[in-house]
Amino acid sequence: MQAPRIGKFATRVVAVFGLAVALAFLFSRAFIPSGRLTLTDDFVNPVPYLSEAKPTERLGQATVASDGTPRTPLLGSPLFVDLTPPPGFDTATVTLSYQNVGHPMVEIGALASSIDGQFQMQPVENRVIDSLPWKRVTSGSLTLYERHDRYASVDEFFRDPPPRSVLATYRADAGVPYRLDGYASSDVSREINVSLRGHVRMLTYVKDEPLAFTLTVQDMNRTLGADPVTVSVYEGDAKEPIARTILPDDGNTGDDQHSSKLREIPVTVNAPREGFYKIEFTASADVFIRKIATKQQKLVFEDDLYVGDSVGFSDKVDPLTVYTDGGRLAARTPHAEAVQTMTVGGSPLKIDQPNVRYDQALHGGGGLTAITTPKRDVLLQTVGLFALSPNDYFDPLPYSMQWYTASADLDALGIDYVLSSYEPPSVDGGLITGKATFDLRKLAKTEEGAYRLVIEAPGIEETRYSLLLASLAVSLQRAPLTLTTAVPGIFDAFRPEPMRSAEIMTDGRTYGEAPE
Repeated sequence: MQAPRIGKFATRVVAVFGLAVALAFLFSRAFIPSGRLTLTDDFVNPVPYLSEAKPTERLGQATVASDGTPRTPLLGSPLFVDLTPPPGFDTATVTLSYQNVGHPMVEIGALASSIDGQFQMQPVENRVIDSLPWKRVTSGSLTLYERHDRYASVDEFFRDPPPRSVLATYRADAGVPYRLDGYASSDVSREINVSLRGHVRMLTYVKDEPLAFTLTVQDMNRTLGADPVTVSVYEGDAKEPIARTILPDDGNTGDDQHSSKLREIPVTVNAPREGFYKIEFTASADVFIRKIATKQQKLVFEDDLYVGDSVGFSDKVDPLTVYTDGGRLAARTPHAEAVQTMTVGGSPLKIDQPNVRYDQALHGGGGLTAITTPKRDVLLQTVGLFALSPNDYFDPLPYSMQWYTASADLDALGIDYVLSSYEPPSVDGGLITGKATFDLRKLAKTEEGAYRLVIEAPGIEETRYSLLLASLAVSLQRAPLTLTTAVPGIFDAFRPEPMRSAEIMTDGRTYGEAPE
């Protein structure tokens, strides 16, 4: 009788040991005691915690390199990858490795605001900057490129900056004062009747006057979810606001298309210093600005201008003409009812299908191009400024380097300095590797609860240079688990995540990918 008892005991020991090993394995997978987890995606084989890159049509057929690893052509930009890691990580370092035979610019970004789709972008490769034979001085994350040897340090540059007209930037704030010659304030208030949708970044100028705007807004309730509005005012290139107003949701979080009553948002700074100011209107595409009232004489919109329909999808819509100083225009409409032929600089631009981006080269170079939309309901994007009238236009921003910028353009514009946060990537045997680090605690998540990463090679559809993706590695990090932190960490993993306020970005990038 003793042998069966020993056998049963041994079986129980094995079972308990096996269960303990399984629980330890699951604990290790779920909580990562070391505090470090690296995920590597080769764009071919599935990887835990990382989604398939999308849209899939922006990737070509993978080939095998001489080292036996796959190379996947990037055919279109941007490309998105969703990250759903175990809870508790603080930072993510994203490493992109690829082969590039000539495309001028590559960047990596992460979704920073789910309300208005703003991405925090970081540079990976800029071939024009790499080719500049200029003197370079570096301080912290900033590098100054000088055509002539004038500044011994970045700090000296900021103490005695040159005129903005001879400065270009790339992923950096100029930090140089701007003055608009001949500007005179006015006591006459004006009303601008316009329909603008979702996120808007406005620039204005003040001198010997208060900064005062009243924005009349309306929540159209076309999509599910609350639609709060945050309006922030920044002085020049500053990152911290000097004023902020929050308008809560109208109380209707449904998608019944019952629009709210018109509501007003006052934005006031009583005694601002002379200079330009940014007004960041952070809202979803459900929210429309219906009217702008102000005494300010200058008003422009940076990069994006989502021209909304007047009231619902009315058949009677007055054409609207806006003006831009950008060198290229991208236009798209989310609705089949707004398919139209726009007039851009006197030439037609046909928008034949909804949710398809249409591009057209513009004059740029400081001149204004008129853009007329007969049906409105169109998202206009450029690298530059939009104005609702030529008299509203002014340009307080230094030249921003883009993928199509060439060194000859810097010569023609009289640019003597480039200020950038760019650090050149490493190159090993033809494989280029660049990194970007993001604070996960400051990033937003998609409706599905994922962090969204983006790979951008702007203009690759036009240049058609071969850019072959080798891998995307995401290194997650937090403090290691100890005996004192393990138990609270386990309980924290099962608690719902607290609601996070949207990250308000004065230099974010939106792609307008999702249909509304």
